[in-house]
Amino acid sequence: MRKNGMLVSIAGLVMMLLITACSGVGSGNPGPSTPGTTATATSGTSTTPGTTSSSPTPGSSPVAFKPGGISFIGPVKAISNTSLTMSAPNGKTYTLAITAQTDRSAYGGQLPTVGTSVDMDSTVNPDGSFTAAILKPARAGDPDMNVVAYTGVTTSAVGPDHVIHFTVGTTSYTYTIPSTAVLTDFGGNPQAIAINTSVKVKVQYPANTVVSVGNASGTGSGS
Repeated sequence: MRKNGMLVSIAGLVMMLLITACSGVGSGNPGPSTPGTTATATSGTSTTPGTTSSSPTPGSSPVAFKPGGISFIGPVKAISNTSLTMSAPNGKTYTLAITAQTDRSAYGGQLPTVGTSVDMDSTVNPDGSFTAAILKPARAGDPDMNVVAYTGVTTSAVGPDHVIHFTVGTTSYTYTIPSTAVLTDFGGNPQAIAINTSVKVKVQYPANTVVSVGNASGTGSGS
């Protein structure tokens, strides 16, 4: 009997140990999360710094002033003692200031009337506006009837592509010089036109073709 009681006690103790061990396994807390999981998810959706910055818009920076002017033959649209509005062969309308220095001798010191065709030379001002330098009646059959002459300064040398870049006042222009253009002042060679050269570029419209390029102060065929 005593042996049976001891066996029962041992069996009961073993059962209690087994139950305690099982309950400890079942009620244990889960282990910690893998370090960096949350950080990885966040970095995967973040925006790379600078990707939303846009590149500068071409031409958005002010163009450095270059002295010069424009010349053309066109009809008078409006006129007063202080300003003149004309239509140019390039399809644009220009309003030019008239001052005491404007040469009006061809009109006896007076002003042309609205509707008449005027041969006009102008100079550009630092703010990009123009002042009429010379006003005279247009001549019938003038070869420059459909030409705008731009006087400005080159902003780069002419390369093998024969493209000329120049600025008049605060406006930049780009034209391709064709093989038919008169380049007497540059020995007939477009690539002889260097940077920072004062040039007079004659462009014929509506073909938009360069007729000649010469030194602005030169006496050659291109001036």
